[in-house]
Amino acid sequence: MIALAWMLPLLRRLAPWIGMVLLALACHHFATLARLRAQDLASQAASYHAAQRAAQAQAQAALARDAERYRQLAHVEETRHDQELETARAAAVRFAATHRVQPVPATGAGGTPFAAAAPHPAGIRESLPAAGIVVSQDDVQACSEVTAYALSLRDWALDVSAPTVALPAGAP
Repeated sequence: MIALAWMLPLLRRLAPWIGMVLLALACHHFATLARLRAQDLASQAASYHAAQRAAQAQAQAALARDAERYRQLAHVEETRHDQELETARAAAVRFAATHRVQPVPATGAGGTPFAAAAPHPAGIRESLPAAGIVVSQDDVQACSEVTAYALSLRDWALDVSAPTVALPAGAP
């Protein structure tokens, strides 16, 4: 108890200094933690930005590959369309020659209207004349070209919509 009697006044005199030392140690500790946390955050931000730049470069490369693929598909389809159009035009010329297509549209040559047949109130005769229906060669060519274009467009759409996922080397 005697030791305690002389220590109490000493502790009272040193208490503010001890408090300041403890406060200084706590400040140093938390400042060190804050500095380490800031370094971690800076490291995370740097790695995030690096990953973002890498992902952007990868996305641009993928877009460039897709653009090149679409350019190649367009070229192939354009070439195929030109070939099919020439084939369709030649077929239209052959059709016109074999089916008695009128080469120049008749001007003012309106035929006699069909008379309504008794059993068919729609007014269409049961048998057509031997000459058939006459159309101009330009109409045959236009129909052939539009059909060739529609078929080329269909092929192009099927090629573009085809999946381009590459399978791994060992996949079946």
